[in-house]
Amino acid sequence: MGSIKNKSIMENLKRRLLFYFLRSMLESLNFHFSGYDWLLIFMVTALGTLSAYLKDPQLKAVTATIPIPCGFAYIAVGLPMGTENAVSGFMCMLYVHIVRILHYKVKVPIVASIIAGLAFFVALGTFLHSRIPQGEAYFIGACIFDFIIGVIFFQKQKYKSGVRYKTPLPIYIKAPAIAGVVSGLMLIKRLMGGFCTSFPMMNSIVSYESRFSLGDQCRQLPLFLIAGPFMFITMRYVEIGFRLNHWIVLLIGYVVFATIYWPLNKELKRRNEINYNSVNGRK
Repeated sequence: MGSIKNKSIMENLKRRLLFYFLRSMLESLNFHFSGYDWLLIFMVTALGTLSAYLKDPQLKAVTATIPIPCGFAYIAVGLPMGTENAVSGFMCMLYVHIVRILHYKVKVPIVASIIAGLAFFVALGTFLHSRIPQGEAYFIGACIFDFIIGVIFFQKQKYKSGVRYKTPLPIYIKAPAIAGVVSGLMLIKRLMGGFCTSFPMMNSIVSYESRFSLGDQCRQLPLFLIAGPFMFITMRYVEIGFRLNHWIVLLIGYVVFATIYWPLNKELKRRNEINYNSVNGRK
C-alpha cells in the first residue's frame, strides 16, 4: 500500500516538474498570448472557418487577402509599419506559389506542401528580420517593388476555372480544428517581428481549403501586392505624423486598402467569368 502511494506521489511530482519546465521554456521564448493575440486567433479562426464553407474558389481566396488578420497582427505586435511589412507581402505570394507548385507539379500532399511553404516563410523571415534596413528609402522602395510585381502578375497571369468545393465536416469539428492550427502558428509570431503582419496564417488555412483550386489563391495575391503598399504607406505616415491611436491608424489603412482592392477584385472576377464562359463554350 505504501509503495503504491509513493509511486503516485512520484508520478504527480513528475507531472508538476514537466509542467513547470514547459511553462518556463515557453516564457523564456516569449511564447505567451496577450489579449490582442487571442483576438487575432479568434479573427483568423472565424475567417478560416468561413472559407471552409464557401464554395466559390475566388471567395475563398478573398478571405486570405483581406487584411483583417494582417491588421490585427499589426495591433498585436505593436510595431510601426516598415520595410519588413512590405517585404513580407511579397514573401506571402511566394508562399502560395510554393504550395501550388509542390502540390500540383511535384505531387506532394497538400499538408506537406503547406508545411514546406510555411518553413520557407519562417526561415527567410527569421533570416531577414535583423538584416532588413529600416530607412524611409528602403521602405518606399519595397512598397514600389510590391506594387510593380503585383501589377505584372495581375496583367500576365493565366486564368483557369477553379473547383467549387466546401468542407463536408460539421462546424463543431471544423472550427476547433482551425483554431488549434492557428494557435500553433501563433507560437512563432514573436520570432517574426514585423514579418508577422503578413505571416500566412490565414493563407495556410485557405491553402488547405482551396487544395482543389490553388490557382485562384495565387491569382488573388497580386491584388494584395497592389493595394497593400498604399495601406502600409498611409498607416506609417499617419502614425508618425499625427501620432494617432493604432486602431484609428488601422481603420484609415483599411479604408485606403478597400478603395483600391474592391475595383481590382471586381475586375478579377470579370476575367474569371470570361474564362469560365469561354471554357464552357468550347465543351
